[in-house]
Amino acid sequence: MKKLLLSILTVFFAISMTAQNCTEIFISEYVEGSGNNKAIELYNPTNHVIDLTPYQLVRYSNGGAIPYAVSLEGGFIKSKSTYVVVIDKRVPVGTGQEIPVDSALVIKADTFLCPVYDVNRMMYFNGNDAVTLEKNDGSIVDIFAIVGPPDTEDGWTDITDTTITWNNPPEEYTIVDYGVGPLFWLSWTQNHTLIRKPEVLYGVTENPDVFIVTMEWDSLPQNTFDSLGSHYCDCNTFGITDIENDYDFSFYPNPVTQGELNIDADFEIRKLEVFTILGKAILNNNYPSGIRNTVLDLSELKSSLYFVKITFDNQKTVVKKIIIK
Repeated sequence: MKKLLLSILTVFFAISMTAQNCTEIFISEYVEGSGNNKAIELYNPTNHVIDLTPYQLVRYSNGGAIPYAVSLEGGFIKSKSTYVVVIDKRVPVGTGQEIPVDSALVIKADTFLCPVYDVNRMMYFNGNDAVTLEKNDGSIVDIFAIVGPPDTEDGWTDITDTTITWNNPPEEYTIVDYGVGPLFWLSWTQNHTLIRKPEVLYGVTENPDVFIVTMEWDSLPQNTFDSLGSHYCDCNTFGITDIENDYDFSFYPNPVTQGELNIDADFEIRKLEVFTILGKAILNNNYPSGIRNTVLDLSELKSSLYFVKITFDNQKTVVKKIIIK
């Protein structure tokens, strides 16, 4: 039943993306870090600058139905660029609820919002809150999670594990063990940085029945900030479907766990490049005679998200995301 649901959702998203891709901004990153390290990144996949005055971010506490909205008036996002919103906690001597944001997160911000909890609670999310990007008229542009699920303590799915409770988890738990049920949001969204997958080309515009994080998001460790300020999206290059119509290739293993990435292709590869999430080139291998199989040594790279760019013999390129653990 679960596999059938995933298949149906995959087809649904694929059809929807074809109809609406790259035409509207969406949430590209969700940072739920320690203390007050909270951030939301928006991405503009279009070819023009977008004025954020008509937009707002809205938090629905614990996935409930009560909105806490903050306007994005005054902000702009350039074409193929991001806009990073960080909670406004910058007093160095702040304690308790006023603990300052990490300096590494401060420098990533395009704006700071919601300094006082009792005035505006939008930026005080903690992993089990729904967050939406909306127009000021209430129309939905994108949704993270589910607004108003029947029982928010059961996480983001409609499958529950009654042997545990969300506020009393075992001493040790893993994403594998608790992919559903009360610990689902603890495993995937609380104390994590979530990055939208490159193949996501537009936002979720209708409240979903289930929220399966791995369908559209990659979950990275707590207080991962280095990906903020840039976002890779398939709107930026050849569509992966177009490439696969002509070329059959594979990357494995992904995530990379032993420092080696295997690349196999049915056609000649002329260049392989590896980039950080900020776009810095860290590997550039040229193959004048062409190759079809190789192993990249990535053992010197730290655990993070990277992009591998393949240039084929006819100069067509494809970019694939890899995670090094």
